Amino acid sequence: MQVKFIFCCELLLVVLLSVLSVSAYAAFPQLKLEVISSGEVFAPLALTNAGDGSDRLFVVDQRGKIQILDTGSLLPTPFLDIGSKLTPPNPFYDERGLLSVAFHPDYATLNTFGNGKIYVFYNAPQGGGTPTNPINCKSVIAEYTLSGDPNVIDPNSERILFSFNKPQLNHDGGQLVFGPDHMLYIGTGDGGGADDNDAGHTGGSAAKPANALGNAQDMTKYMGKILRIDPTGVNPGEYVIPADNPFANTGGGVLPEIWADGFRNPWRFSFDDGSGGTDRLFVADVGQGKYEEIDIVEKGGNYGWRAREGLHSFAPSTPAPGPFEDPIAEYPHPGVVSPNPPVTGISITGGFVYRGSAIPDLIGKYIFGDWSNTSAEPGNGRLLGLEETAPDVWGPVTALNIEGLSQGFLGKFITAFGRDEDGELYVVARSSLDHIFDANPSFPSGVIYKIVAVPEPATWLLLASAGVLLLIRSRFLHHH
Repeated sequence: MQVKFIFCCELLLVVLLSVLSVSAYAAFPQLKLEVISSGEVFAPLALTNAGDGSDRLFVVDQRGKIQILDTGSLLPTPFLDIGSKLTPPNPFYDERGLLSVAFHPDYATLNTFGNGKIYVFYNAPQGGGTPTNPINCKSVIAEYTLSGDPNVIDPNSERILFSFNKPQLNHDGGQLVFGPDHMLYIGTGDGGGADDNDAGHTGGSAAKPANALGNAQDMTKYMGKILRIDPTGVNPGEYVIPADNPFANTGGGVLPEIWADGFRNPWRFSFDDGSGGTDRLFVADVGQGKYEEIDIVEKGGNYGWRAREGLHSFAPSTPAPGPFEDPIAEYPHPGVVSPNPPVTGISITGGFVYRGSAIPDLIGKYIFGDWSNTSAEPGNGRLLGLEETAPDVWGPVTALNIEGLSQGFLGKFITAFGRDEDGELYVVARSSLDHIFDANPSFPSGVIYKIVAVPEPATWLLLASAGVLLLIRSRFLHHH
């Protein structure tokens, strides 16, 4: 009986100390997802806030609407509806549509240029083109202004800053983000098709020549780039090229808007600009067939595509100038590395470095995801994390520990991540793809989750419990 009692005390102590150890040293805390909206948005692709103190969330629907989530409720009237301006959808698959929105940093500041202004990226119809230089659509970056209603943008206020033709329907990029410098950063894909080597891609054709340069390495094209502009202007087509853009005065047809090049399809990027942040620009670039990558993008950097995919050679005959910047992390597609590593995926979805206050153990970590490990509905995206273990040293890509999920798999397509005014993070997902293309969709499959902490046992309570057990064990041994 004495031996059993001592054994039980010792077992409980081991358990308590193990919990304390995990709580203190786990790289990523256990998290859970709280449903904010379900069955309200058809095809959500982005979520952001206005930075105006209203705590509203703005959801971008690929079908052409921006809708408002206010205190957990979706307002019935869209903030903006430009569905009539979009390219008619392809009935089988489409990456085009309304892709993102960015609020001017001075959106809520009266008597400033940016007061009440938003910026959107969408795909519009565009005719013309030839078999060797096809035009599928045009990508449009436009400004809109708030109406007299704080929940409605004036649909007639559109001012198109610029647009460019695009050869295929995929690889749009489409992210708009204002940086800490108040400049507008624009992410563009390589134009579509595959390998950046089809018709409409510099040097490419249906024959897929090995030495094609590709759009992402062609500095006279907007595609496959991160662009940077000051949107200040009044008339259509007016904006300012920042004087410190790396190619502002290069000439020779090099586009002065380019901030960095060599991207295949930068699907979501963000600045680490929250409280305590580093202001670094994190870009998730979707791979071709083997590797997904995360880059910290710097002024004038070349990030390798199509000469490289991640850290690996892709088209060594490409006459790309280099030198190339290495990604801070990559992960392979299933079956590329044998045996499969702990994390694989097929299409990265970029997120944010967490700088909120509700989950202290998450601060400074990059939270992102993979779109899905299958294209079959309802999809199976995966929630992932990346930690800087020392200055400029990054740990492995890690599956997040999400309550109720196995290895971070969500069971839905992960399309984006969002952030509210407090720096808390959200996951944007949907369970269906087909209804994007239906004229009369039967149901909205979008789901928006907030990432929240799982309450851990209070450290003081665990310590007190361990102390009590030690005391009981000590007295029991002393008296027996």
